[in-house]
Amino acid sequence: MNDISNISILLTALAGISIATITLIFYYRLKKTKYDNEQNKVVLESIRNSIEKQIYTLNDRLILNEERWRDVNHLLLRNEYTGNETPITNSRQTYYSDFLKANGITQNDLLIDNRLIFILTPFHDNYSEDYKVIRAACSQSGFNAYRGDEKYIKGDIFPEMLKLIVKANLIIANINGRNPNVLYELGIAQALDKPVILISSEPEKLPIDIKSKRFLVYHNYTDLQELIRKELQNLL
Repeated sequence: MNDISNISILLTALAGISIATITLIFYYRLKKTKYDNEQNKVVLESIRNSIEKQIYTLNDRLILNEERWRDVNHLLLRNEYTGNETPITNSRQTYYSDFLKANGITQNDLLIDNRLIFILTPFHDNYSEDYKVIRAACSQSGFNAYRGDEKYIKGDIFPEMLKLIVKANLIIANINGRNPNVLYELGIAQALDKPVILISSEPEKLPIDIKSKRFLVYHNYTDLQELIRKELQNLL
């Protein structure tokens, strides 16, 4: 009886060891498969990044200066991208979306102020003169132009910025410096279907996503003021 009991215990132990061994082997195989998959992802990601960098480098070479940029984009650019042939239209009331509601925008905020122009510009001394020239050109044409830091706001500034974007009849975005805040707010303005004027004195440094968009190229502040003035004539 004891022999049978011992054999039973032994068989149970051997079965347990076998199951543990099989489980361990299965676990390591799964782990290795997961590791191999992760390695493949790393390799593919590296290849993708390399291809993207090559595309960006090639694109930057193609648009090294304004003359090359115009040549590459002549079908998209034509005259309306730097001239005044395509008039800026007045803003239409924005759809009252859940995004606007979640950020504190009321239905009263959707009412367009026909004299309000919101200027997207980096809050940096390097671009303060650009802002002054744009604002002066707007004022001379009878518009009220503001940027996001015109008044002190305690707490989150984004809802106030969003309110100005929604209420404005026109958005003017200074793309110089490729400021992330400017580009983010520009994306929101365009998603809300707001009329936008893009300005830049550095067309060769524009982000790839907006290089084919309509914008005004200026070479000095006198040039900038005149370009803005001509554009605003379409809103009067």
